[in-house]
Amino acid sequence: MRLRCGERTMRELGRAAWRVLAFSAALLLSVSPATAQRQRLLPLEPSRSLLIDQARLSEMADAISAYEAIVARGGWAAIPGRRALRLGDDDERVAILRARLLATGDLRARGRRATAFDQTVADAVRSFQVRHGLEPNGIVYGITLRSLNVSAEERLAQLRDNLDRMRELLPRLNAPSYLIMNSASFELQAVEHGRVVMASRTIVGKRQTPTPTISATVRAVNLLPYWHVPASIAQAALVPMARKDPGYLYRERIRVFSSFGGSELEPSQINWWGPETKRLVFRQDPGPQNALGLVRLDMPNKQIVYMHDTPLKSLFDYFERAFSAGCVRVQSVFDIAGWLLEGQGWSPDRLRQAALSGRPETIRITRPVPVHFVYLTAWTEGAVVQFRNDLYNRDDADQTAPRVSQPTIAP
Repeated sequence: MRLRCGERTMRELGRAAWRVLAFSAALLLSVSPATAQRQRLLPLEPSRSLLIDQARLSEMADAISAYEAIVARGGWAAIPGRRALRLGDDDERVAILRARLLATGDLRARGRRATAFDQTVADAVRSFQVRHGLEPNGIVYGITLRSLNVSAEERLAQLRDNLDRMRELLPRLNAPSYLIMNSASFELQAVEHGRVVMASRTIVGKRQTPTPTISATVRAVNLLPYWHVPASIAQAALVPMARKDPGYLYRERIRVFSSFGGSELEPSQINWWGPETKRLVFRQDPGPQNALGLVRLDMPNKQIVYMHDTPLKSLFDYFERAFSAGCVRVQSVFDIAGWLLEGQGWSPDRLRQAALSGRPETIRITRPVPVHFVYLTAWTEGAVVQFRNDLYNRDDADQTAPRVSQPTIAP
């Protein structure tokens, strides 16, 4: 599948606004026992623990042995019901929760009263949530409950499958410096001589438009990039908006052309209900309103995906950050760009100042850097097992069919 990037439709903006309004209303009206009585937490800082190396493979093998032992003992029971469990509750299901948390080491002691959801249990739930990339609020409901109820057999299969992925990836990570972005954890790492020197939150493709697993090379930094709007987005979003609101394209600084390489057209002179709209080509001017933000990292590849800035900064505050059309939005994009251009006189501050100048510029990287988009839903950090949601349902596919590795894009 060939992916086009930079999707920033009114639907996405609307969804972001609705989340803010819904959350604020919940706080004011106390309509949700799970969220209304507390403030939503922000995601943890991106991990500085190296994602893949020989030591991590060894830790994964140890984790597999540990989960094989858990499965041999019968695994763990699912927690029944859907009602939330939280600090202060006294519920028969807490005894099942305790046993579940004991099995994976999140809870260290059994406690005096099995049915009491005390502070020790709340802390153990937070430990579990951190290891699974979930909001560490200490409350068992929703995705936390679903994650707790994934069977030991499924977790064991997940570990085995991800160890295979790591073994395939390790030989590619042989450059002195490289970038590695894990779609499942929404994080990017800059690695230099086997050490993570920089990390950033990312936004990846939606379930319908997943970010592919690829290896490519970052060759240039584009300041103030243009966004050439994919035809699918143009027909689904821009043409309908132009029909409803004649001023929309002007406000968003989107230019219209008769065809690829054709002449520029005046939007007010176009018959937006006519068949000729299917041939129109749209391009958004650079600037803070641009769907690609102020910076784009050029990494040529067959899937036509890349990394870039975004004007929708608030989306980085979510734990699950799957909002794009396949490309990767980088929170610390200026810092990453400065690292890529190290030794060329371009610091992050100079890049920001250049972006504010209003003049588009392409800066070639004298020493191009490999970049790898990977998909790991299980790994270890300091021998602690980490799991993430199988966002794109690739674990299930890998367990039922032979996996075909993605081709490496030659530098």
